[in-house]
Amino acid sequence: MYRYILFDLDGTLTDPKEGICASVRYALEKCGIEPPEIDELTKFIGPPLKDSFMEFYHMSEDEALEAVKHYRERFNDVGWSENAVYPGIPDLLKEAKHKGVHLAIASSKPTVFVERILKYFKIYRYFDVVIGSELDGSRSKKEEVVAEALLRLYKKGTGDIAEKKAGTAMVGDRRFDIEGARAEEVDAIGVSYGYQEPGELSAAGADAIAANVDELKELLLGGEDKDVRQRRLKRMEADEKVKLRPVPTMPFFRALYMLSPFVIYFVLMQALLWAVMWLTKPMAVYTSGSESRGLSLMISGIVMSGTALALWLIFRKREVLHFLPLWRKQDIIKKLLYIMIMGAALAAVLNVVLTWLAQLIVPHIMDEQKAKAFFDAASYDRSTPLLGGIFVYVIISPLLEEMLFRWLLKERIGRVFSRELTIVLTAAFFGFYHGNVLQGIYAFLMGLVMGHLVYKEEALIAPLAFHMTANAFIFISSYFS
Repeated sequence: MYRYILFDLDGTLTDPKEGICASVRYALEKCGIEPPEIDELTKFIGPPLKDSFMEFYHMSEDEALEAVKHYRERFNDVGWSENAVYPGIPDLLKEAKHKGVHLAIASSKPTVFVERILKYFKIYRYFDVVIGSELDGSRSKKEEVVAEALLRLYKKGTGDIAEKKAGTAMVGDRRFDIEGARAEEVDAIGVSYGYQEPGELSAAGADAIAANVDELKELLLGGEDKDVRQRRLKRMEADEKVKLRPVPTMPFFRALYMLSPFVIYFVLMQALLWAVMWLTKPMAVYTSGSESRGLSLMISGIVMSGTALALWLIFRKREVLHFLPLWRKQDIIKKLLYIMIMGAALAAVLNVVLTWLAQLIVPHIMDEQKAKAFFDAASYDRSTPLLGGIFVYVIISPLLEEMLFRWLLKERIGRVFSRELTIVLTAAFFGFYHGNVLQGIYAFLMGLVMGHLVYKEEALIAPLAFHMTANAFIFISSYFS
């Protein structure tokens, strides 16, 4: 894994074709030259503009500088925003920073435009150093840009220069990036999804070439270990066995398709509850007090366990279930601990804040008796047996709820709406499910976090660990308070 990584911008992190090529056409028109189609101007992406105008249109230096001036008129106005970040790049940058890698931008584009683009796409925060050319034309050669970026970047780390260079890579899509890396004696990684000519990167001497962002991530941050690869293959095989039905096109049937797991869940719950209550009815005659509460917990545990099993049996061939994440073995304990600590901390903060707000507001809108009932409904029953409460509230209940909300509803709703809206909708259902205002608001906010977790880690165990820890913290603190 590299400890220092320099990225080119255009054609490496972002696709600037529309903005750059349209601005080149504008400049050529201003210079009295009939411009070609945009696709024929992609050769301007990467190298310094002045050099490109001189090479491709045989301009003198003064003419090229005038063309650059016209180019920047349009680019400064709209061209800089006619751009797009390549899919997967934000995740690559985020993981690199999480692993402690020092990142820099080394671009031939003027620094002012580089910073504007990085901030516009909200990836500026990942970089320790951002170096581009100057508007006056200085530091336009890629070797100069790379040298300045390395000079500043190496101040962020420890060790001697030789050690740092051994752990450094320059990433780009043109030969100029490779040549800049060679001049500074660091590894040169090319990306073939940019705007290089055929064979350009190999001829320039790239140490490796990535065909896509996933390959680039593996080259820079290290590949997967054997265990991860095997589990990914098993996951792909399991996905192929699941028969996904097409989403209906008519609004009514589409809504029914999304909400059917919710409907099936309530039908199953009521049927199992009736059956278990009927079977345990003779026992209820001989129980009282804490024994009655224990019997009630036993019934709840049986019903929830049965419902969870039934949902899995019904939907396991219809919906993809990724229970375990694709984490490296050495990261499992650290990541789970982080998720569990986050669950307990957020539960504690939300519990304190929401309770405080409720105590300020509720007495002003309800009489004393109704206020007491309101708070009792939102609290755990203190007569609940400890072990029974842990089994039901900390283990079974989170498992069932995560299967329903972060698996079934998320999978169904996620095929109709965007990821962000899916997280909000499943969190809203989760809040509604809890049945009272205070717990509903708490569950909605926690649901937003758990929805993000299941997408981020692509596994149900992440929100489940979060949920279990949060419930454990609230239940045990309530029990002993």
